[in-house]
This record gives sequence, structure tokens and C-alpha cells, in this order.
Amino acid sequence: METCATILTSSPAVEFALTNIGKYHTRGCAISASAQFAGCKATLWLKQLWRYFRNLFILNRKSPCMKWREKQDGFAGQRLVVVPRPVVATALQQPLLRHLLPTDAGYYPKAKGHTCVRKHGCPEVIFIYCAEGNGWCEIAGRRHEITKNQLLVINAVTPHVYGADKERPWTIHWFHAIGSNVPFYLERLGVTDQKPVVSLGGDVQLFSLFEDVREGLQHGFTLTHLIYAAHSLAHLMGLILRHKEEYWHGETSIRERINKSVEFMKGHLREPLNIATLASLVNLSRSHFTSSFRRVTRYAPLSYLNHLRMQRAVQLLNTTDLSIKQIGDQVGFADQFYFSRAFGKMHNHSPSEHRRRYGA
Repeated sequence: METCATILTSSPAVEFALTNIGKYHTRGCAISASAQFAGCKATLWLKQLWRYFRNLFILNRKSPCMKWREKQDGFAGQRLVVVPRPVVATALQQPLLRHLLPTDAGYYPKAKGHTCVRKHGCPEVIFIYCAEGNGWCEIAGRRHEITKNQLLVINAVTPHVYGADKERPWTIHWFHAIGSNVPFYLERLGVTDQKPVVSLGGDVQLFSLFEDVREGLQHGFTLTHLIYAAHSLAHLMGLILRHKEEYWHGETSIRERINKSVEFMKGHLREPLNIATLASLVNLSRSHFTSSFRRVTRYAPLSYLNHLRMQRAVQLLNTTDLSIKQIGDQVGFADQFYFSRAFGKMHNHSPSEHRRRYGA
């Protein structure tokens, strides 16, 4: 039997790792020229190299008894765009692109037979969001099932295999990403080779942002188009993180109840709302509602309500001729002095001063 060292040194793995990790991944970790970061970059590089060799050994040892028939694309209705690698290399020199850059993006509806085998991994981090159906992935000898509204994340230079379920093939939105911020996104998501799947819940805005990233690249590879795609991806990553946090901190039913209470607040800003009213609306005790609301939104309920009222007040100050008192009434403050004090506490100037500065 071949030893681990024999497998690794006899494989093109070493050349691939040294070429691609050095070209993409270490650059993706470059934040500054400080000595402190130089050590961080070297540490990340070594961790990636070790993970690559370890996973490759597992995959090579297992591969003789595995029979995957690869089908990476060719699905009815699919959309796919790949940025040429010379363009990627040039783009990473740009200040607005070096931190986060999509290099590939696609959409595969009901991808029956979809299978992708990468014995040497991929230079970029792979994100696959399952919108419908089921799929699977194997990393480091472990199989992971992916279901609707879950995100699969495969780290750079990680040997892997993934594919669609035979009975219920997945519909997926996906992209590849590199850049100095990518490791920090992965840290916030909490994904590892052992735990590459994150539950997000469903949201039509997720689909829309995946489409924005894809369309940004499809329009061309000029600097302007790449910047648009990169900033769309930043927005998408922010939404992914938010959904992950919300899903993690409570059941879907709790999130839905909190969202319902927020929508109620927006529609009743001028009414004297309190915790008892809002909790009763969503059938929760006051203590459970308060703790759940803070967990999902990071705000106490009445603090969040105050933010909504001040946002509405700003809109009215900027776009109407209503008096300060009338605006206060519109957002639930019967006392003009109390409204002005609350507004000043949040914005560091009075409603009258705000209108002088920003009013139409």
C-alpha cells in the first residue's frame, strides 16, 4: 500500500498547491504589509496546505472503490458565467476588488445527475445554496446531506465531491469567491471541513442577490462590471450572515413571529405601543418576546420601535411641510418637546436643524 508521503509526492497535488495557493489564497489573506499580518498569512497558508494534503490523501485512498460519473453542467435552463483567470489576477490588484471578488457564478435548476469531482480542490471558496430538492457532498471522507434552504461551503484547495440527490435533484444558486475578506466571512459563518453546511431559511431576496452577482458578471468583465458584481456579493454575504444568525438563534416560527411584530410596529408608529401589546400579538409571554426579539434583531423591542419612528420622522422632515408637532404626532409623540429631545438624542441635532440641513 502506498504511504501518505508517496501519494502526495507522486501526485500533481504539490505543484497545484504551491501554484494556486500562492497565487490566490495567500493573496486572499493579504490585508497589510505589517509583520503581524505576515505571520498570519504564513499560518493560514500552512493550514490550507495541511488541510489540502490531508483531504487529498483521504480522497485518493478512497477513490479506487468510488465510481462517480461526472456531470458538472449542461442542465436545461442553467445559467453560468466564468471570469477568465487573467482577468481575475488583474482584478485582485484593484483596491475595490481585492477584498471580495466573485470569479464564477451559476444557477442549475433541477440538476438531475449533477456530480462534480475535484481531487485537488479549487483555488477559490465555493458557495452552493440549495433552493429546492436535495444534494450531498463528501469532504475528508465524510458525507454531508444538503437540503432545501441550506448553504454548502467548500474551502479553497479542499479535495471534494458533490452532487444532486437521485430522487430529488437539487436546484442551486452558486458562486466562487476569493479575496482578503473571505476567511473572515467563513469564520463568521462557522463553517469548517467537518461542518460545511449552514441552514439559512428561505428568502426571495437571497435569490435576487444571487441573480445580481451573476448578471453583474454576465454583462462583461470591465472594472465597472466587476465592481458591481463584487459589491452585490458583499450585500449577499451580509444577508447570508444575517439569515444564519437568525436561524441559529431561534426556530423559524420565532423568527416569523418577530418579523410579524416588526411589521405591526411599522404600520402603527403613531400608536402608544408597549411590550404587552406586541407580545400578545404574536402569542408570546412578555419575557420570551423581549429575549427573542433582542436575539433576532440585536435590539430591545422599544428601542427598535424608536428607531423606526425616528426613520419615519426623518422622511417626513425631508419630504413634507408638516410642522414639527405634526410630525411628532405622526410617529407617536404627543409632546413636541419630548419628540425633539428623542430626535436630538439619536441624530445629535434637533428636528428643526435637520430640516434646515436636509429638507427639500
